[in-house]
Amino acid sequence: MTATSAAFPSAGRHADIERHFARRGRGEDFDMEARWIARRLPMSASRILDIGCGNGALFPWIRASRVTGIDFAQAGLRQTRTCQPAARLACGDGSSLPFADNSFDVITAQHVIEHLPDAGTALAQWRRVLRPGGTLLVVTPNARFVDPSVFDDPTHRQLFDRRELNSLMQKSGLIVNRVCTIGIPSIRKYHAIPSGWRFRRTILRRAEWLSIVPGLRDSGQSLCCMARKPLE
Repeated sequence: MTATSAAFPSAGRHADIERHFARRGRGEDFDMEARWIARRLPMSASRILDIGCGNGALFPWIRASRVTGIDFAQAGLRQTRTCQPAARLACGDGSSLPFADNSFDVITAQHVIEHLPDAGTALAQWRRVLRPGGTLLVVTPNARFVDPSVFDDPTHRQLFDRRELNSLMQKSGLIVNRVCTIGIPSIRKYHAIPSGWRFRRTILRRAEWLSIVPGLRDSGQSLCCMARKPLE
């Protein structure tokens, strides 16, 4: 999922775009990340922006009636409209948001920032449209995951580790509440053990608990960050 046209640069990849959005939101990996996001949504939040919303797969996790979705790809937005006919949607670039300052209580960006040509410029925009004290929730591939081949994607511009993402957030004027990884390396070898798929599902459902174990804090497949805009 991405909010910039750089991710799919040619019209010849139209079929790839359609397949990308058709698959989005399926599987335990997605659910693991969506749970992390849902658990950190302030109960008082009434205006939520999902950047790179794709087919709207995250909407049910973040209470769709309160969400505005933006994506560069009409293919994803068409699918969102089908599944969420009442959703507020916009077609646009995640690095140049068509919203007024201080418009949202929360911004979610799941697998977006790694696709952007200038993550710092994008974060400045995200900070701009957040209200003072508002929350930013980012999920992206972890550059220190033991098997980086699972992230092979020609549309990726940069993968971050915990230190790099924390530094980028701070340079963008955001206050970082938490940066962590979820998921552990061994789940990628689930097919090699009896009932491995069941083991993998169990591990992913407990991924957040396991992320606090020494030695696993930096190695999960997904890098998650919770930050907020300072009170002004």
